[in-house]
Amino acid sequence: MRSHFLNYTAVGLFVSAMVIALIVVVLMLSGRSGPTDRYSIVFDNVSDMKYGTVVRYEGYTIGEVNKIEPERSDNRYHFRVFVDVKKGWQIPADSVARIAASSFLAAKTIEIAGGRAPEVIQPGGEIPGGSPADIFTLMSSVAAEIGDLSNSSLKPMLAKISDTIDRIGMATEGNLNQLFGSLNSIAKSVQDKTPQIANDIARLTAQLNTEMGQIDKILSDGNVATIQRSLGHVEDASANAAAATKDLKTLSQKARALADQLNNLVQGNTRNVDRSVADLAYILRTLSQNIDAITHNLEGSTRNMNEFSRLIRQNPGLLLSGGSPSPDRGLTPVPDQSKDQ
Repeated sequence: MRSHFLNYTAVGLFVSAMVIALIVVVLMLSGRSGPTDRYSIVFDNVSDMKYGTVVRYEGYTIGEVNKIEPERSDNRYHFRVFVDVKKGWQIPADSVARIAASSFLAAKTIEIAGGRAPEVIQPGGEIPGGSPADIFTLMSSVAAEIGDLSNSSLKPMLAKISDTIDRIGMATEGNLNQLFGSLNSIAKSVQDKTPQIANDIARLTAQLNTEMGQIDKILSDGNVATIQRSLGHVEDASANAAAATKDLKTLSQKARALADQLNNLVQGNTRNVDRSVADLAYILRTLSQNIDAITHNLEGSTRNMNEFSRLIRQNPGLLLSGGSPSPDRGLTPVPDQSKDQ
């Protein structure tokens, strides 16, 4: 009896240990082996997402999905996924979470691509969600878009093309005879006018040869040299015109500066100019009042100067000896002493 009791006790302890080990392994595999922080992620599609889906950061398991809640905004549904992450795990603010699968047969997981921002998302915050990185999801999306394109665009377009081809065929079949008749008449007209066309082409060729000869004469070496010299003169004239334009511009700038200086001078001496004009008006008014006396005095002074010059001519010694002048005897010529000698 005692050996049976020991055997049962050993088996029970072994089974209990295995159950405890199984629970520990399950807890470790589920990522809920300790305290966690909760975050939320918003996705447009949560295919194959459920409670317990693994959450990984750069491939390292850090938590699992706790629950999924639908939200409606902008006339469509979005899904907020709440995840439990190891407590104290720092997630940069520019990280992006995507639904992915590591292989074709692997289960869906939430992969968080870590960012470089110094700021971190606080517990309870929202991790930015990105488009799915799963190839099957992308292929399904592309296939759906191709199906929509086929139903909405390709089929109507093919129907329109088929209808257009049928119309073109009917119209072409009805107009082929008329077209061939027109072509036959055109060909006959061309055949009838071919000799005349050939003669016209021959005359045109002769005229072209004559014109080319004239052009060769015009473009002789001498004429080409003359044209080159003319072009050189034109270039020199253009350079001179440019220099003259530059000089005119400089002269215009100087004239503008001079005008500015004169303007400043006039504005700065307005009072002096007014006074000068007033003085000039006073002088002119005084001259106009005394012009008769001035003219009379000038006439007497002129007569005295004439008398003085006449006396000096008759007797230059008066400038040295002085004395009263002799009576005026008229214009008696002075004898030439050189002849007496």
